[in-house]
Amino acid sequence: MPRNKAFDYQDKLKVARDLFWKKGYQATTMNDLVDALAINRSSIYDSFGNKHDLFLKCLHDYIQEIETNYRASANKGASALDSAIIIIKDIVKNILVDTKTCLAINSTFELSRIDEDVNQMLKQQANNSIKLFEGLFLKAQQEGDLSAEKDPGLLAYFVVTSFASLWNADLLFNDKKRLYQLTDFLISVIKS
Repeated sequence: MPRNKAFDYQDKLKVARDLFWKKGYQATTMNDLVDALAINRSSIYDSFGNKHDLFLKCLHDYIQEIETNYRASANKGASALDSAIIIIKDIVKNILVDTKTCLAINSTFELSRIDEDVNQMLKQQANNSIKLFEGLFLKAQQEGDLSAEKDPGLLAYFVVTSFASLWNADLLFNDKKRLYQLTDFLISVIKS
């Protein structure tokens, strides 16, 4: 008869995610995972698969969290344009509060060129974010808050790809004032 797991799957997934987040995928070993999760190697394989499978599960879990946060931020807006701006400002708040760089951004730079599974997962997440912003920008045009001359798809693509630049600016320069200026500039490009 199979033994019942003596641990909470989601809790252990979060511990593994935090380890990958801290060390990166390549630098994280199975021994690191065994130590951090405080479960034996065979339990990791039985419950999560190999290191790559575990990483994909962690990344998927993180992406779901991001998308939930974006939708929650979007629901705060009084208008579609306001919702888009709130998402951007909430991301910047997260950049300033969180001591870790976005796991999706880290994974993009570490693995996207060499790991097709990670690339596809991150591309899907980016496309979901682009669709969210594009929908908000289309609605903002209908509401008269965004110029009809703007291409909502291109603008959405620009906004989503700008998030990596905001993280980059914070990491390199650690200048809160400059990060707010960059955010204001991004918002002014949307509104102009």
